[in-house]
Amino acid sequence: MKAGLLLFIILQFLSFSVNAQNMGPERRFEAGIVAGFNLSQVNGDLLYGFNKIGLNVGGRVDAVLTERWRLSLEMLFTQQGASRNKLDNPASAFDKIRLNFVEAPVMIHFQDWKIQASAGLSYGRLINYEVISSTGEDATEQTPLRNDLFSVVLGGTFFFDEHVGLNILWSKWINNLRISNPDEPIPLPNQESGKFIGQNITIRGIYMF
Repeated sequence: MKAGLLLFIILQFLSFSVNAQNMGPERRFEAGIVAGFNLSQVNGDLLYGFNKIGLNVGGRVDAVLTERWRLSLEMLFTQQGASRNKLDNPASAFDKIRLNFVEAPVMIHFQDWKIQASAGLSYGRLINYEVISSTGEDATEQTPLRNDLFSVVLGGTFFFDEHVGLNILWSKWINNLRISNPDEPIPLPNQESGKFIGQNITIRGIYMF
């Protein structure tokens, strides 16, 4: 049900994007699609490295402010989280953290030649998640998470031509996604921070219509 609703939202957004792009030059709108992947980690789980790979796909609408400045809104499906590797701290209580979001970044862009520098903020809504403990058991119910996520986003794009670009972003959560247990001391006995603050490196292709 949630997957169907997500698909409907993204399709509606893409439909609006194409319609906005076709409204004429006086509207100063451009539309596009983005597709790629996230390399993710979560600070606070004692798992290190950007080892969790997930999707980053959706649509984008640009408002052309001037020749060099643009403001964009995206509607994305993103997968984030963390994954253990053999060099991680054995004291961590987690093996994998899988997070699925609908995400809406608002970005300001400055473009010179074929290079576009970007910065902005993103709001994410947690659709569902799964937490696997270090013993391989499902610990989702024992790890309550907030539904709302806010992130800061920085990055850049190299456009090969007026339509196709390669986009690389870095993002970090602003708020703690984990809901603390009042009966559990922080820091926790195994030296976790009691907080989940994630980071992502995103590599995507962009096609602007």
